[in-house]
Amino acid sequence: MIGTKPYEFMIKYTPQRDWIEGHGILIAFALFFGGIAGGLYLVSLYFDSLLGMFIAWLLAMVTGLTDMAHLTKRARFWRMLLKPKTSWISRGFIVIWLFLGAAAIQLAISFWADGGAAETFFKVVGGIGAFGVAVYSGFVVGYVGAIKLWNSAIIPILFVVAGVTGGLALLMVVSVGETFLSWDVAIALRWVLIAYAVCMAIYLWVATYESTAARDAAMRILRGNIASVFWPLVVLLGIIVPIIMLFASDSTAVFVISGIFIIIGGVALRYCILKAGVYSPLVPTE
Repeated sequence: MIGTKPYEFMIKYTPQRDWIEGHGILIAFALFFGGIAGGLYLVSLYFDSLLGMFIAWLLAMVTGLTDMAHLTKRARFWRMLLKPKTSWISRGFIVIWLFLGAAAIQLAISFWADGGAAETFFKVVGGIGAFGVAVYSGFVVGYVGAIKLWNSAIIPILFVVAGVTGGLALLMVVSVGETFLSWDVAIALRWVLIAYAVCMAIYLWVATYESTAARDAAMRILRGNIASVFWPLVVLLGIIVPIIMLFASDSTAVFVISGIFIIIGGVALRYCILKAGVYSPLVPTE
């Protein structure tokens, strides 16, 4: 990797750079767009928001395009479809495009022929696909055994909860013109934010006990060079301030501002997790 001396793999915890530096930053955005697309579609189904479902469809499209933009040889992207038995990237790519197809049909039926068994069927299929889109990025990251911070059974759960949180925040922002809907979403978001914070805390707490490499990475987030992003953007701006605002006020301005804060915190969370990933040294140092 650029900037890493060959021998450092032998004796030091070496940060990964392929998925966070240069055009690798696209991976962080793809993980965010995928999570929020799936989460937004699911919560829009629950609140029966056609606008939210359409925005979720657009975000899923952006997810696929962002993934493809990260590829070195984009003309060969179709090869990602060929190994669903062994590759989470392949599975995720398939899930995204299946979701896009099912959601497009559902949106067309809901817009032009509201009601009926066909609409219900494609809502169910779209909902399953949306959950797959939200969770697959967690499995992609969690499948990387060489990076112990990522290789956790909790991370797919965290990514789904983060996706639902971001989806609720975005739905609250776009539905401010529908007063009762935005109020209902804000009420749900208060409690989901708390669950999101608890899930994040559990993930980092468990990481400090899983292995020395995972602990080193977690400490980079909590007290190291990534703390300057994690505490102000993820914790303060993305969780604490929105919780206070949503419990203290029910104005539309508060809904919009807190929703934007939550979305910024969601992007920052993916950045912190990817940035903190380190490879274990080949030669034990303890």
